[in-house]
Amino acid sequence: MAPRILLAPALALLLASPLAMSQDDPPAPAPQAHTLPAPDHAPMRHRMHRMHMERSPGSGAMSDLHALEHLYRKAGREKDLAGVYNEVLSKSQDPHLRTYAYHRLARLQAQPANVDQAIATLRKSLSENLANEAKVRADRERMRAQWQQSKMPAAR
Repeated sequence: MAPRILLAPALALLLASPLAMSQDDPPAPAPQAHTLPAPDHAPMRHRMHRMHMERSPGSGAMSDLHALEHLYRKAGREKDLAGVYNEVLSKSQDPHLRTYAYHRLARLQAQPANVDQAIATLRKSLSENLANEAKVRADRERMRAQWQQSKMPAAR
């Protein structure tokens, strides 16, 4: 029985020692307040443009075009940009990249007050996008019909 009598005070001392030590230690510093990131002050259209460029398949080319446009404008060679965008339109089949190029080209055309040419460019872009949308919709319907047909039990 003697070992049990000694075990209880030893256990009490062992349990009390962390409490005693924590009272001697200086208090822990208060947790730092979590600060929110600084707000993005870029206009919404710039943020949306960046988000679009990050997700789109032709985002690398769009990023290159954006950088090229910046450099051309900085050099005072805005008129050369129309050739760059027309080159993209002649080489690319990516609908997102083509729409981007059409919009930038129309914006350039509208700058010197040639609004009619800008309207014609945007109408061409709209026609392409509507045709692409109809094609995608038709492909989706065709795939859906094939899927439904494959799910039907075979006639015996």
